[in-house]
Amino acid sequence: MKITKSQFTFSILLSAAIVGVVLAGSGYWVQWQARSGGYGDGTEIPALVTLPEPRPLAKFTLVDDAKHIFDIQSLESRWSFIFFGFMYCPDICPTTLQDLSYVKREILARGIPEQAIQFVFISVDPARDKSEQIDKYVSYFDAGFEGATGSIGQLNNLTRQLGAPFMAGANAGDDVYEVAHSSAVYLIDPSQRFAGLISSPFVAEDVAEQFADLYRASQAAARDDQSG
Repeated sequence: MKITKSQFTFSILLSAAIVGVVLAGSGYWVQWQARSGGYGDGTEIPALVTLPEPRPLAKFTLVDDAKHIFDIQSLESRWSFIFFGFMYCPDICPTTLQDLSYVKREILARGIPEQAIQFVFISVDPARDKSEQIDKYVSYFDAGFEGATGSIGQLNNLTRQLGAPFMAGANAGDDVYEVAHSSAVYLIDPSQRFAGLISSPFVAEDVAEQFADLYRASQAAARDDQSG
C-alpha cells in the first residue's frame, strides 16, 4: 500500500508524541497498553484507566457551540468527558459519540446527578466545522452534549497537554480531506486535571460502572477532607 506524504508526516508526528508522552507519563502509554491487550502481566486493561496522579491543565481558550468562550473554567466543578474529532468523520466519531450517549445514560442510572458531568465534543477541523453546525451535530446524539472548536493554535494548546495530536490530510478539492486524530476519550476531574482515559472501542456499562466508583470515591474523600 502506498503511503502518502501526509500519512508519513502524521506517523512521524504520532511516533514522536508517543515517545515524548511516555517519558512524561501521559495517556499515550495507556492507549498503547490498551491496544496491546493489557499491562504486560496478564492483567486486563480496564475500560476507564485513571492516571496515578491527575495532571493539572494549563489555561486554554476555545469557542463553544453557542459561540461563547470555552476554556479551563468551563471544566470547573464537573467531571468532563472530552472527545476530539470532526463532523465529516465517517466512522469513529459518530460511533464514539453514540457510545458516549449510552455512557451518560448508564451513569445517570447509577444515581450520579447530571450536573456533576458533562460531555464535550471538540472539533479539530475548524476550517469546515463551525460552532453553529457543531451544536446541531452533537445534539443529534444527546441534547445535553456540548461542542467546541478553535484555531489550530488554540486546539494544539489543549491537545498537546492531553497527548492527543491531530493532523488534516491533503485536500483533494472541494474541502474533501480526512483528519487524523485520537480515538480516545479524555476524563478531566472537577479540579481541571487530566484524570483518566477511555480507549475506543469501549462498553458503556463498564465505563459507567468504573466512573461511578471513581466518583463516589472522590465524594467520600471530599467529605473526609471537610470533616478533618
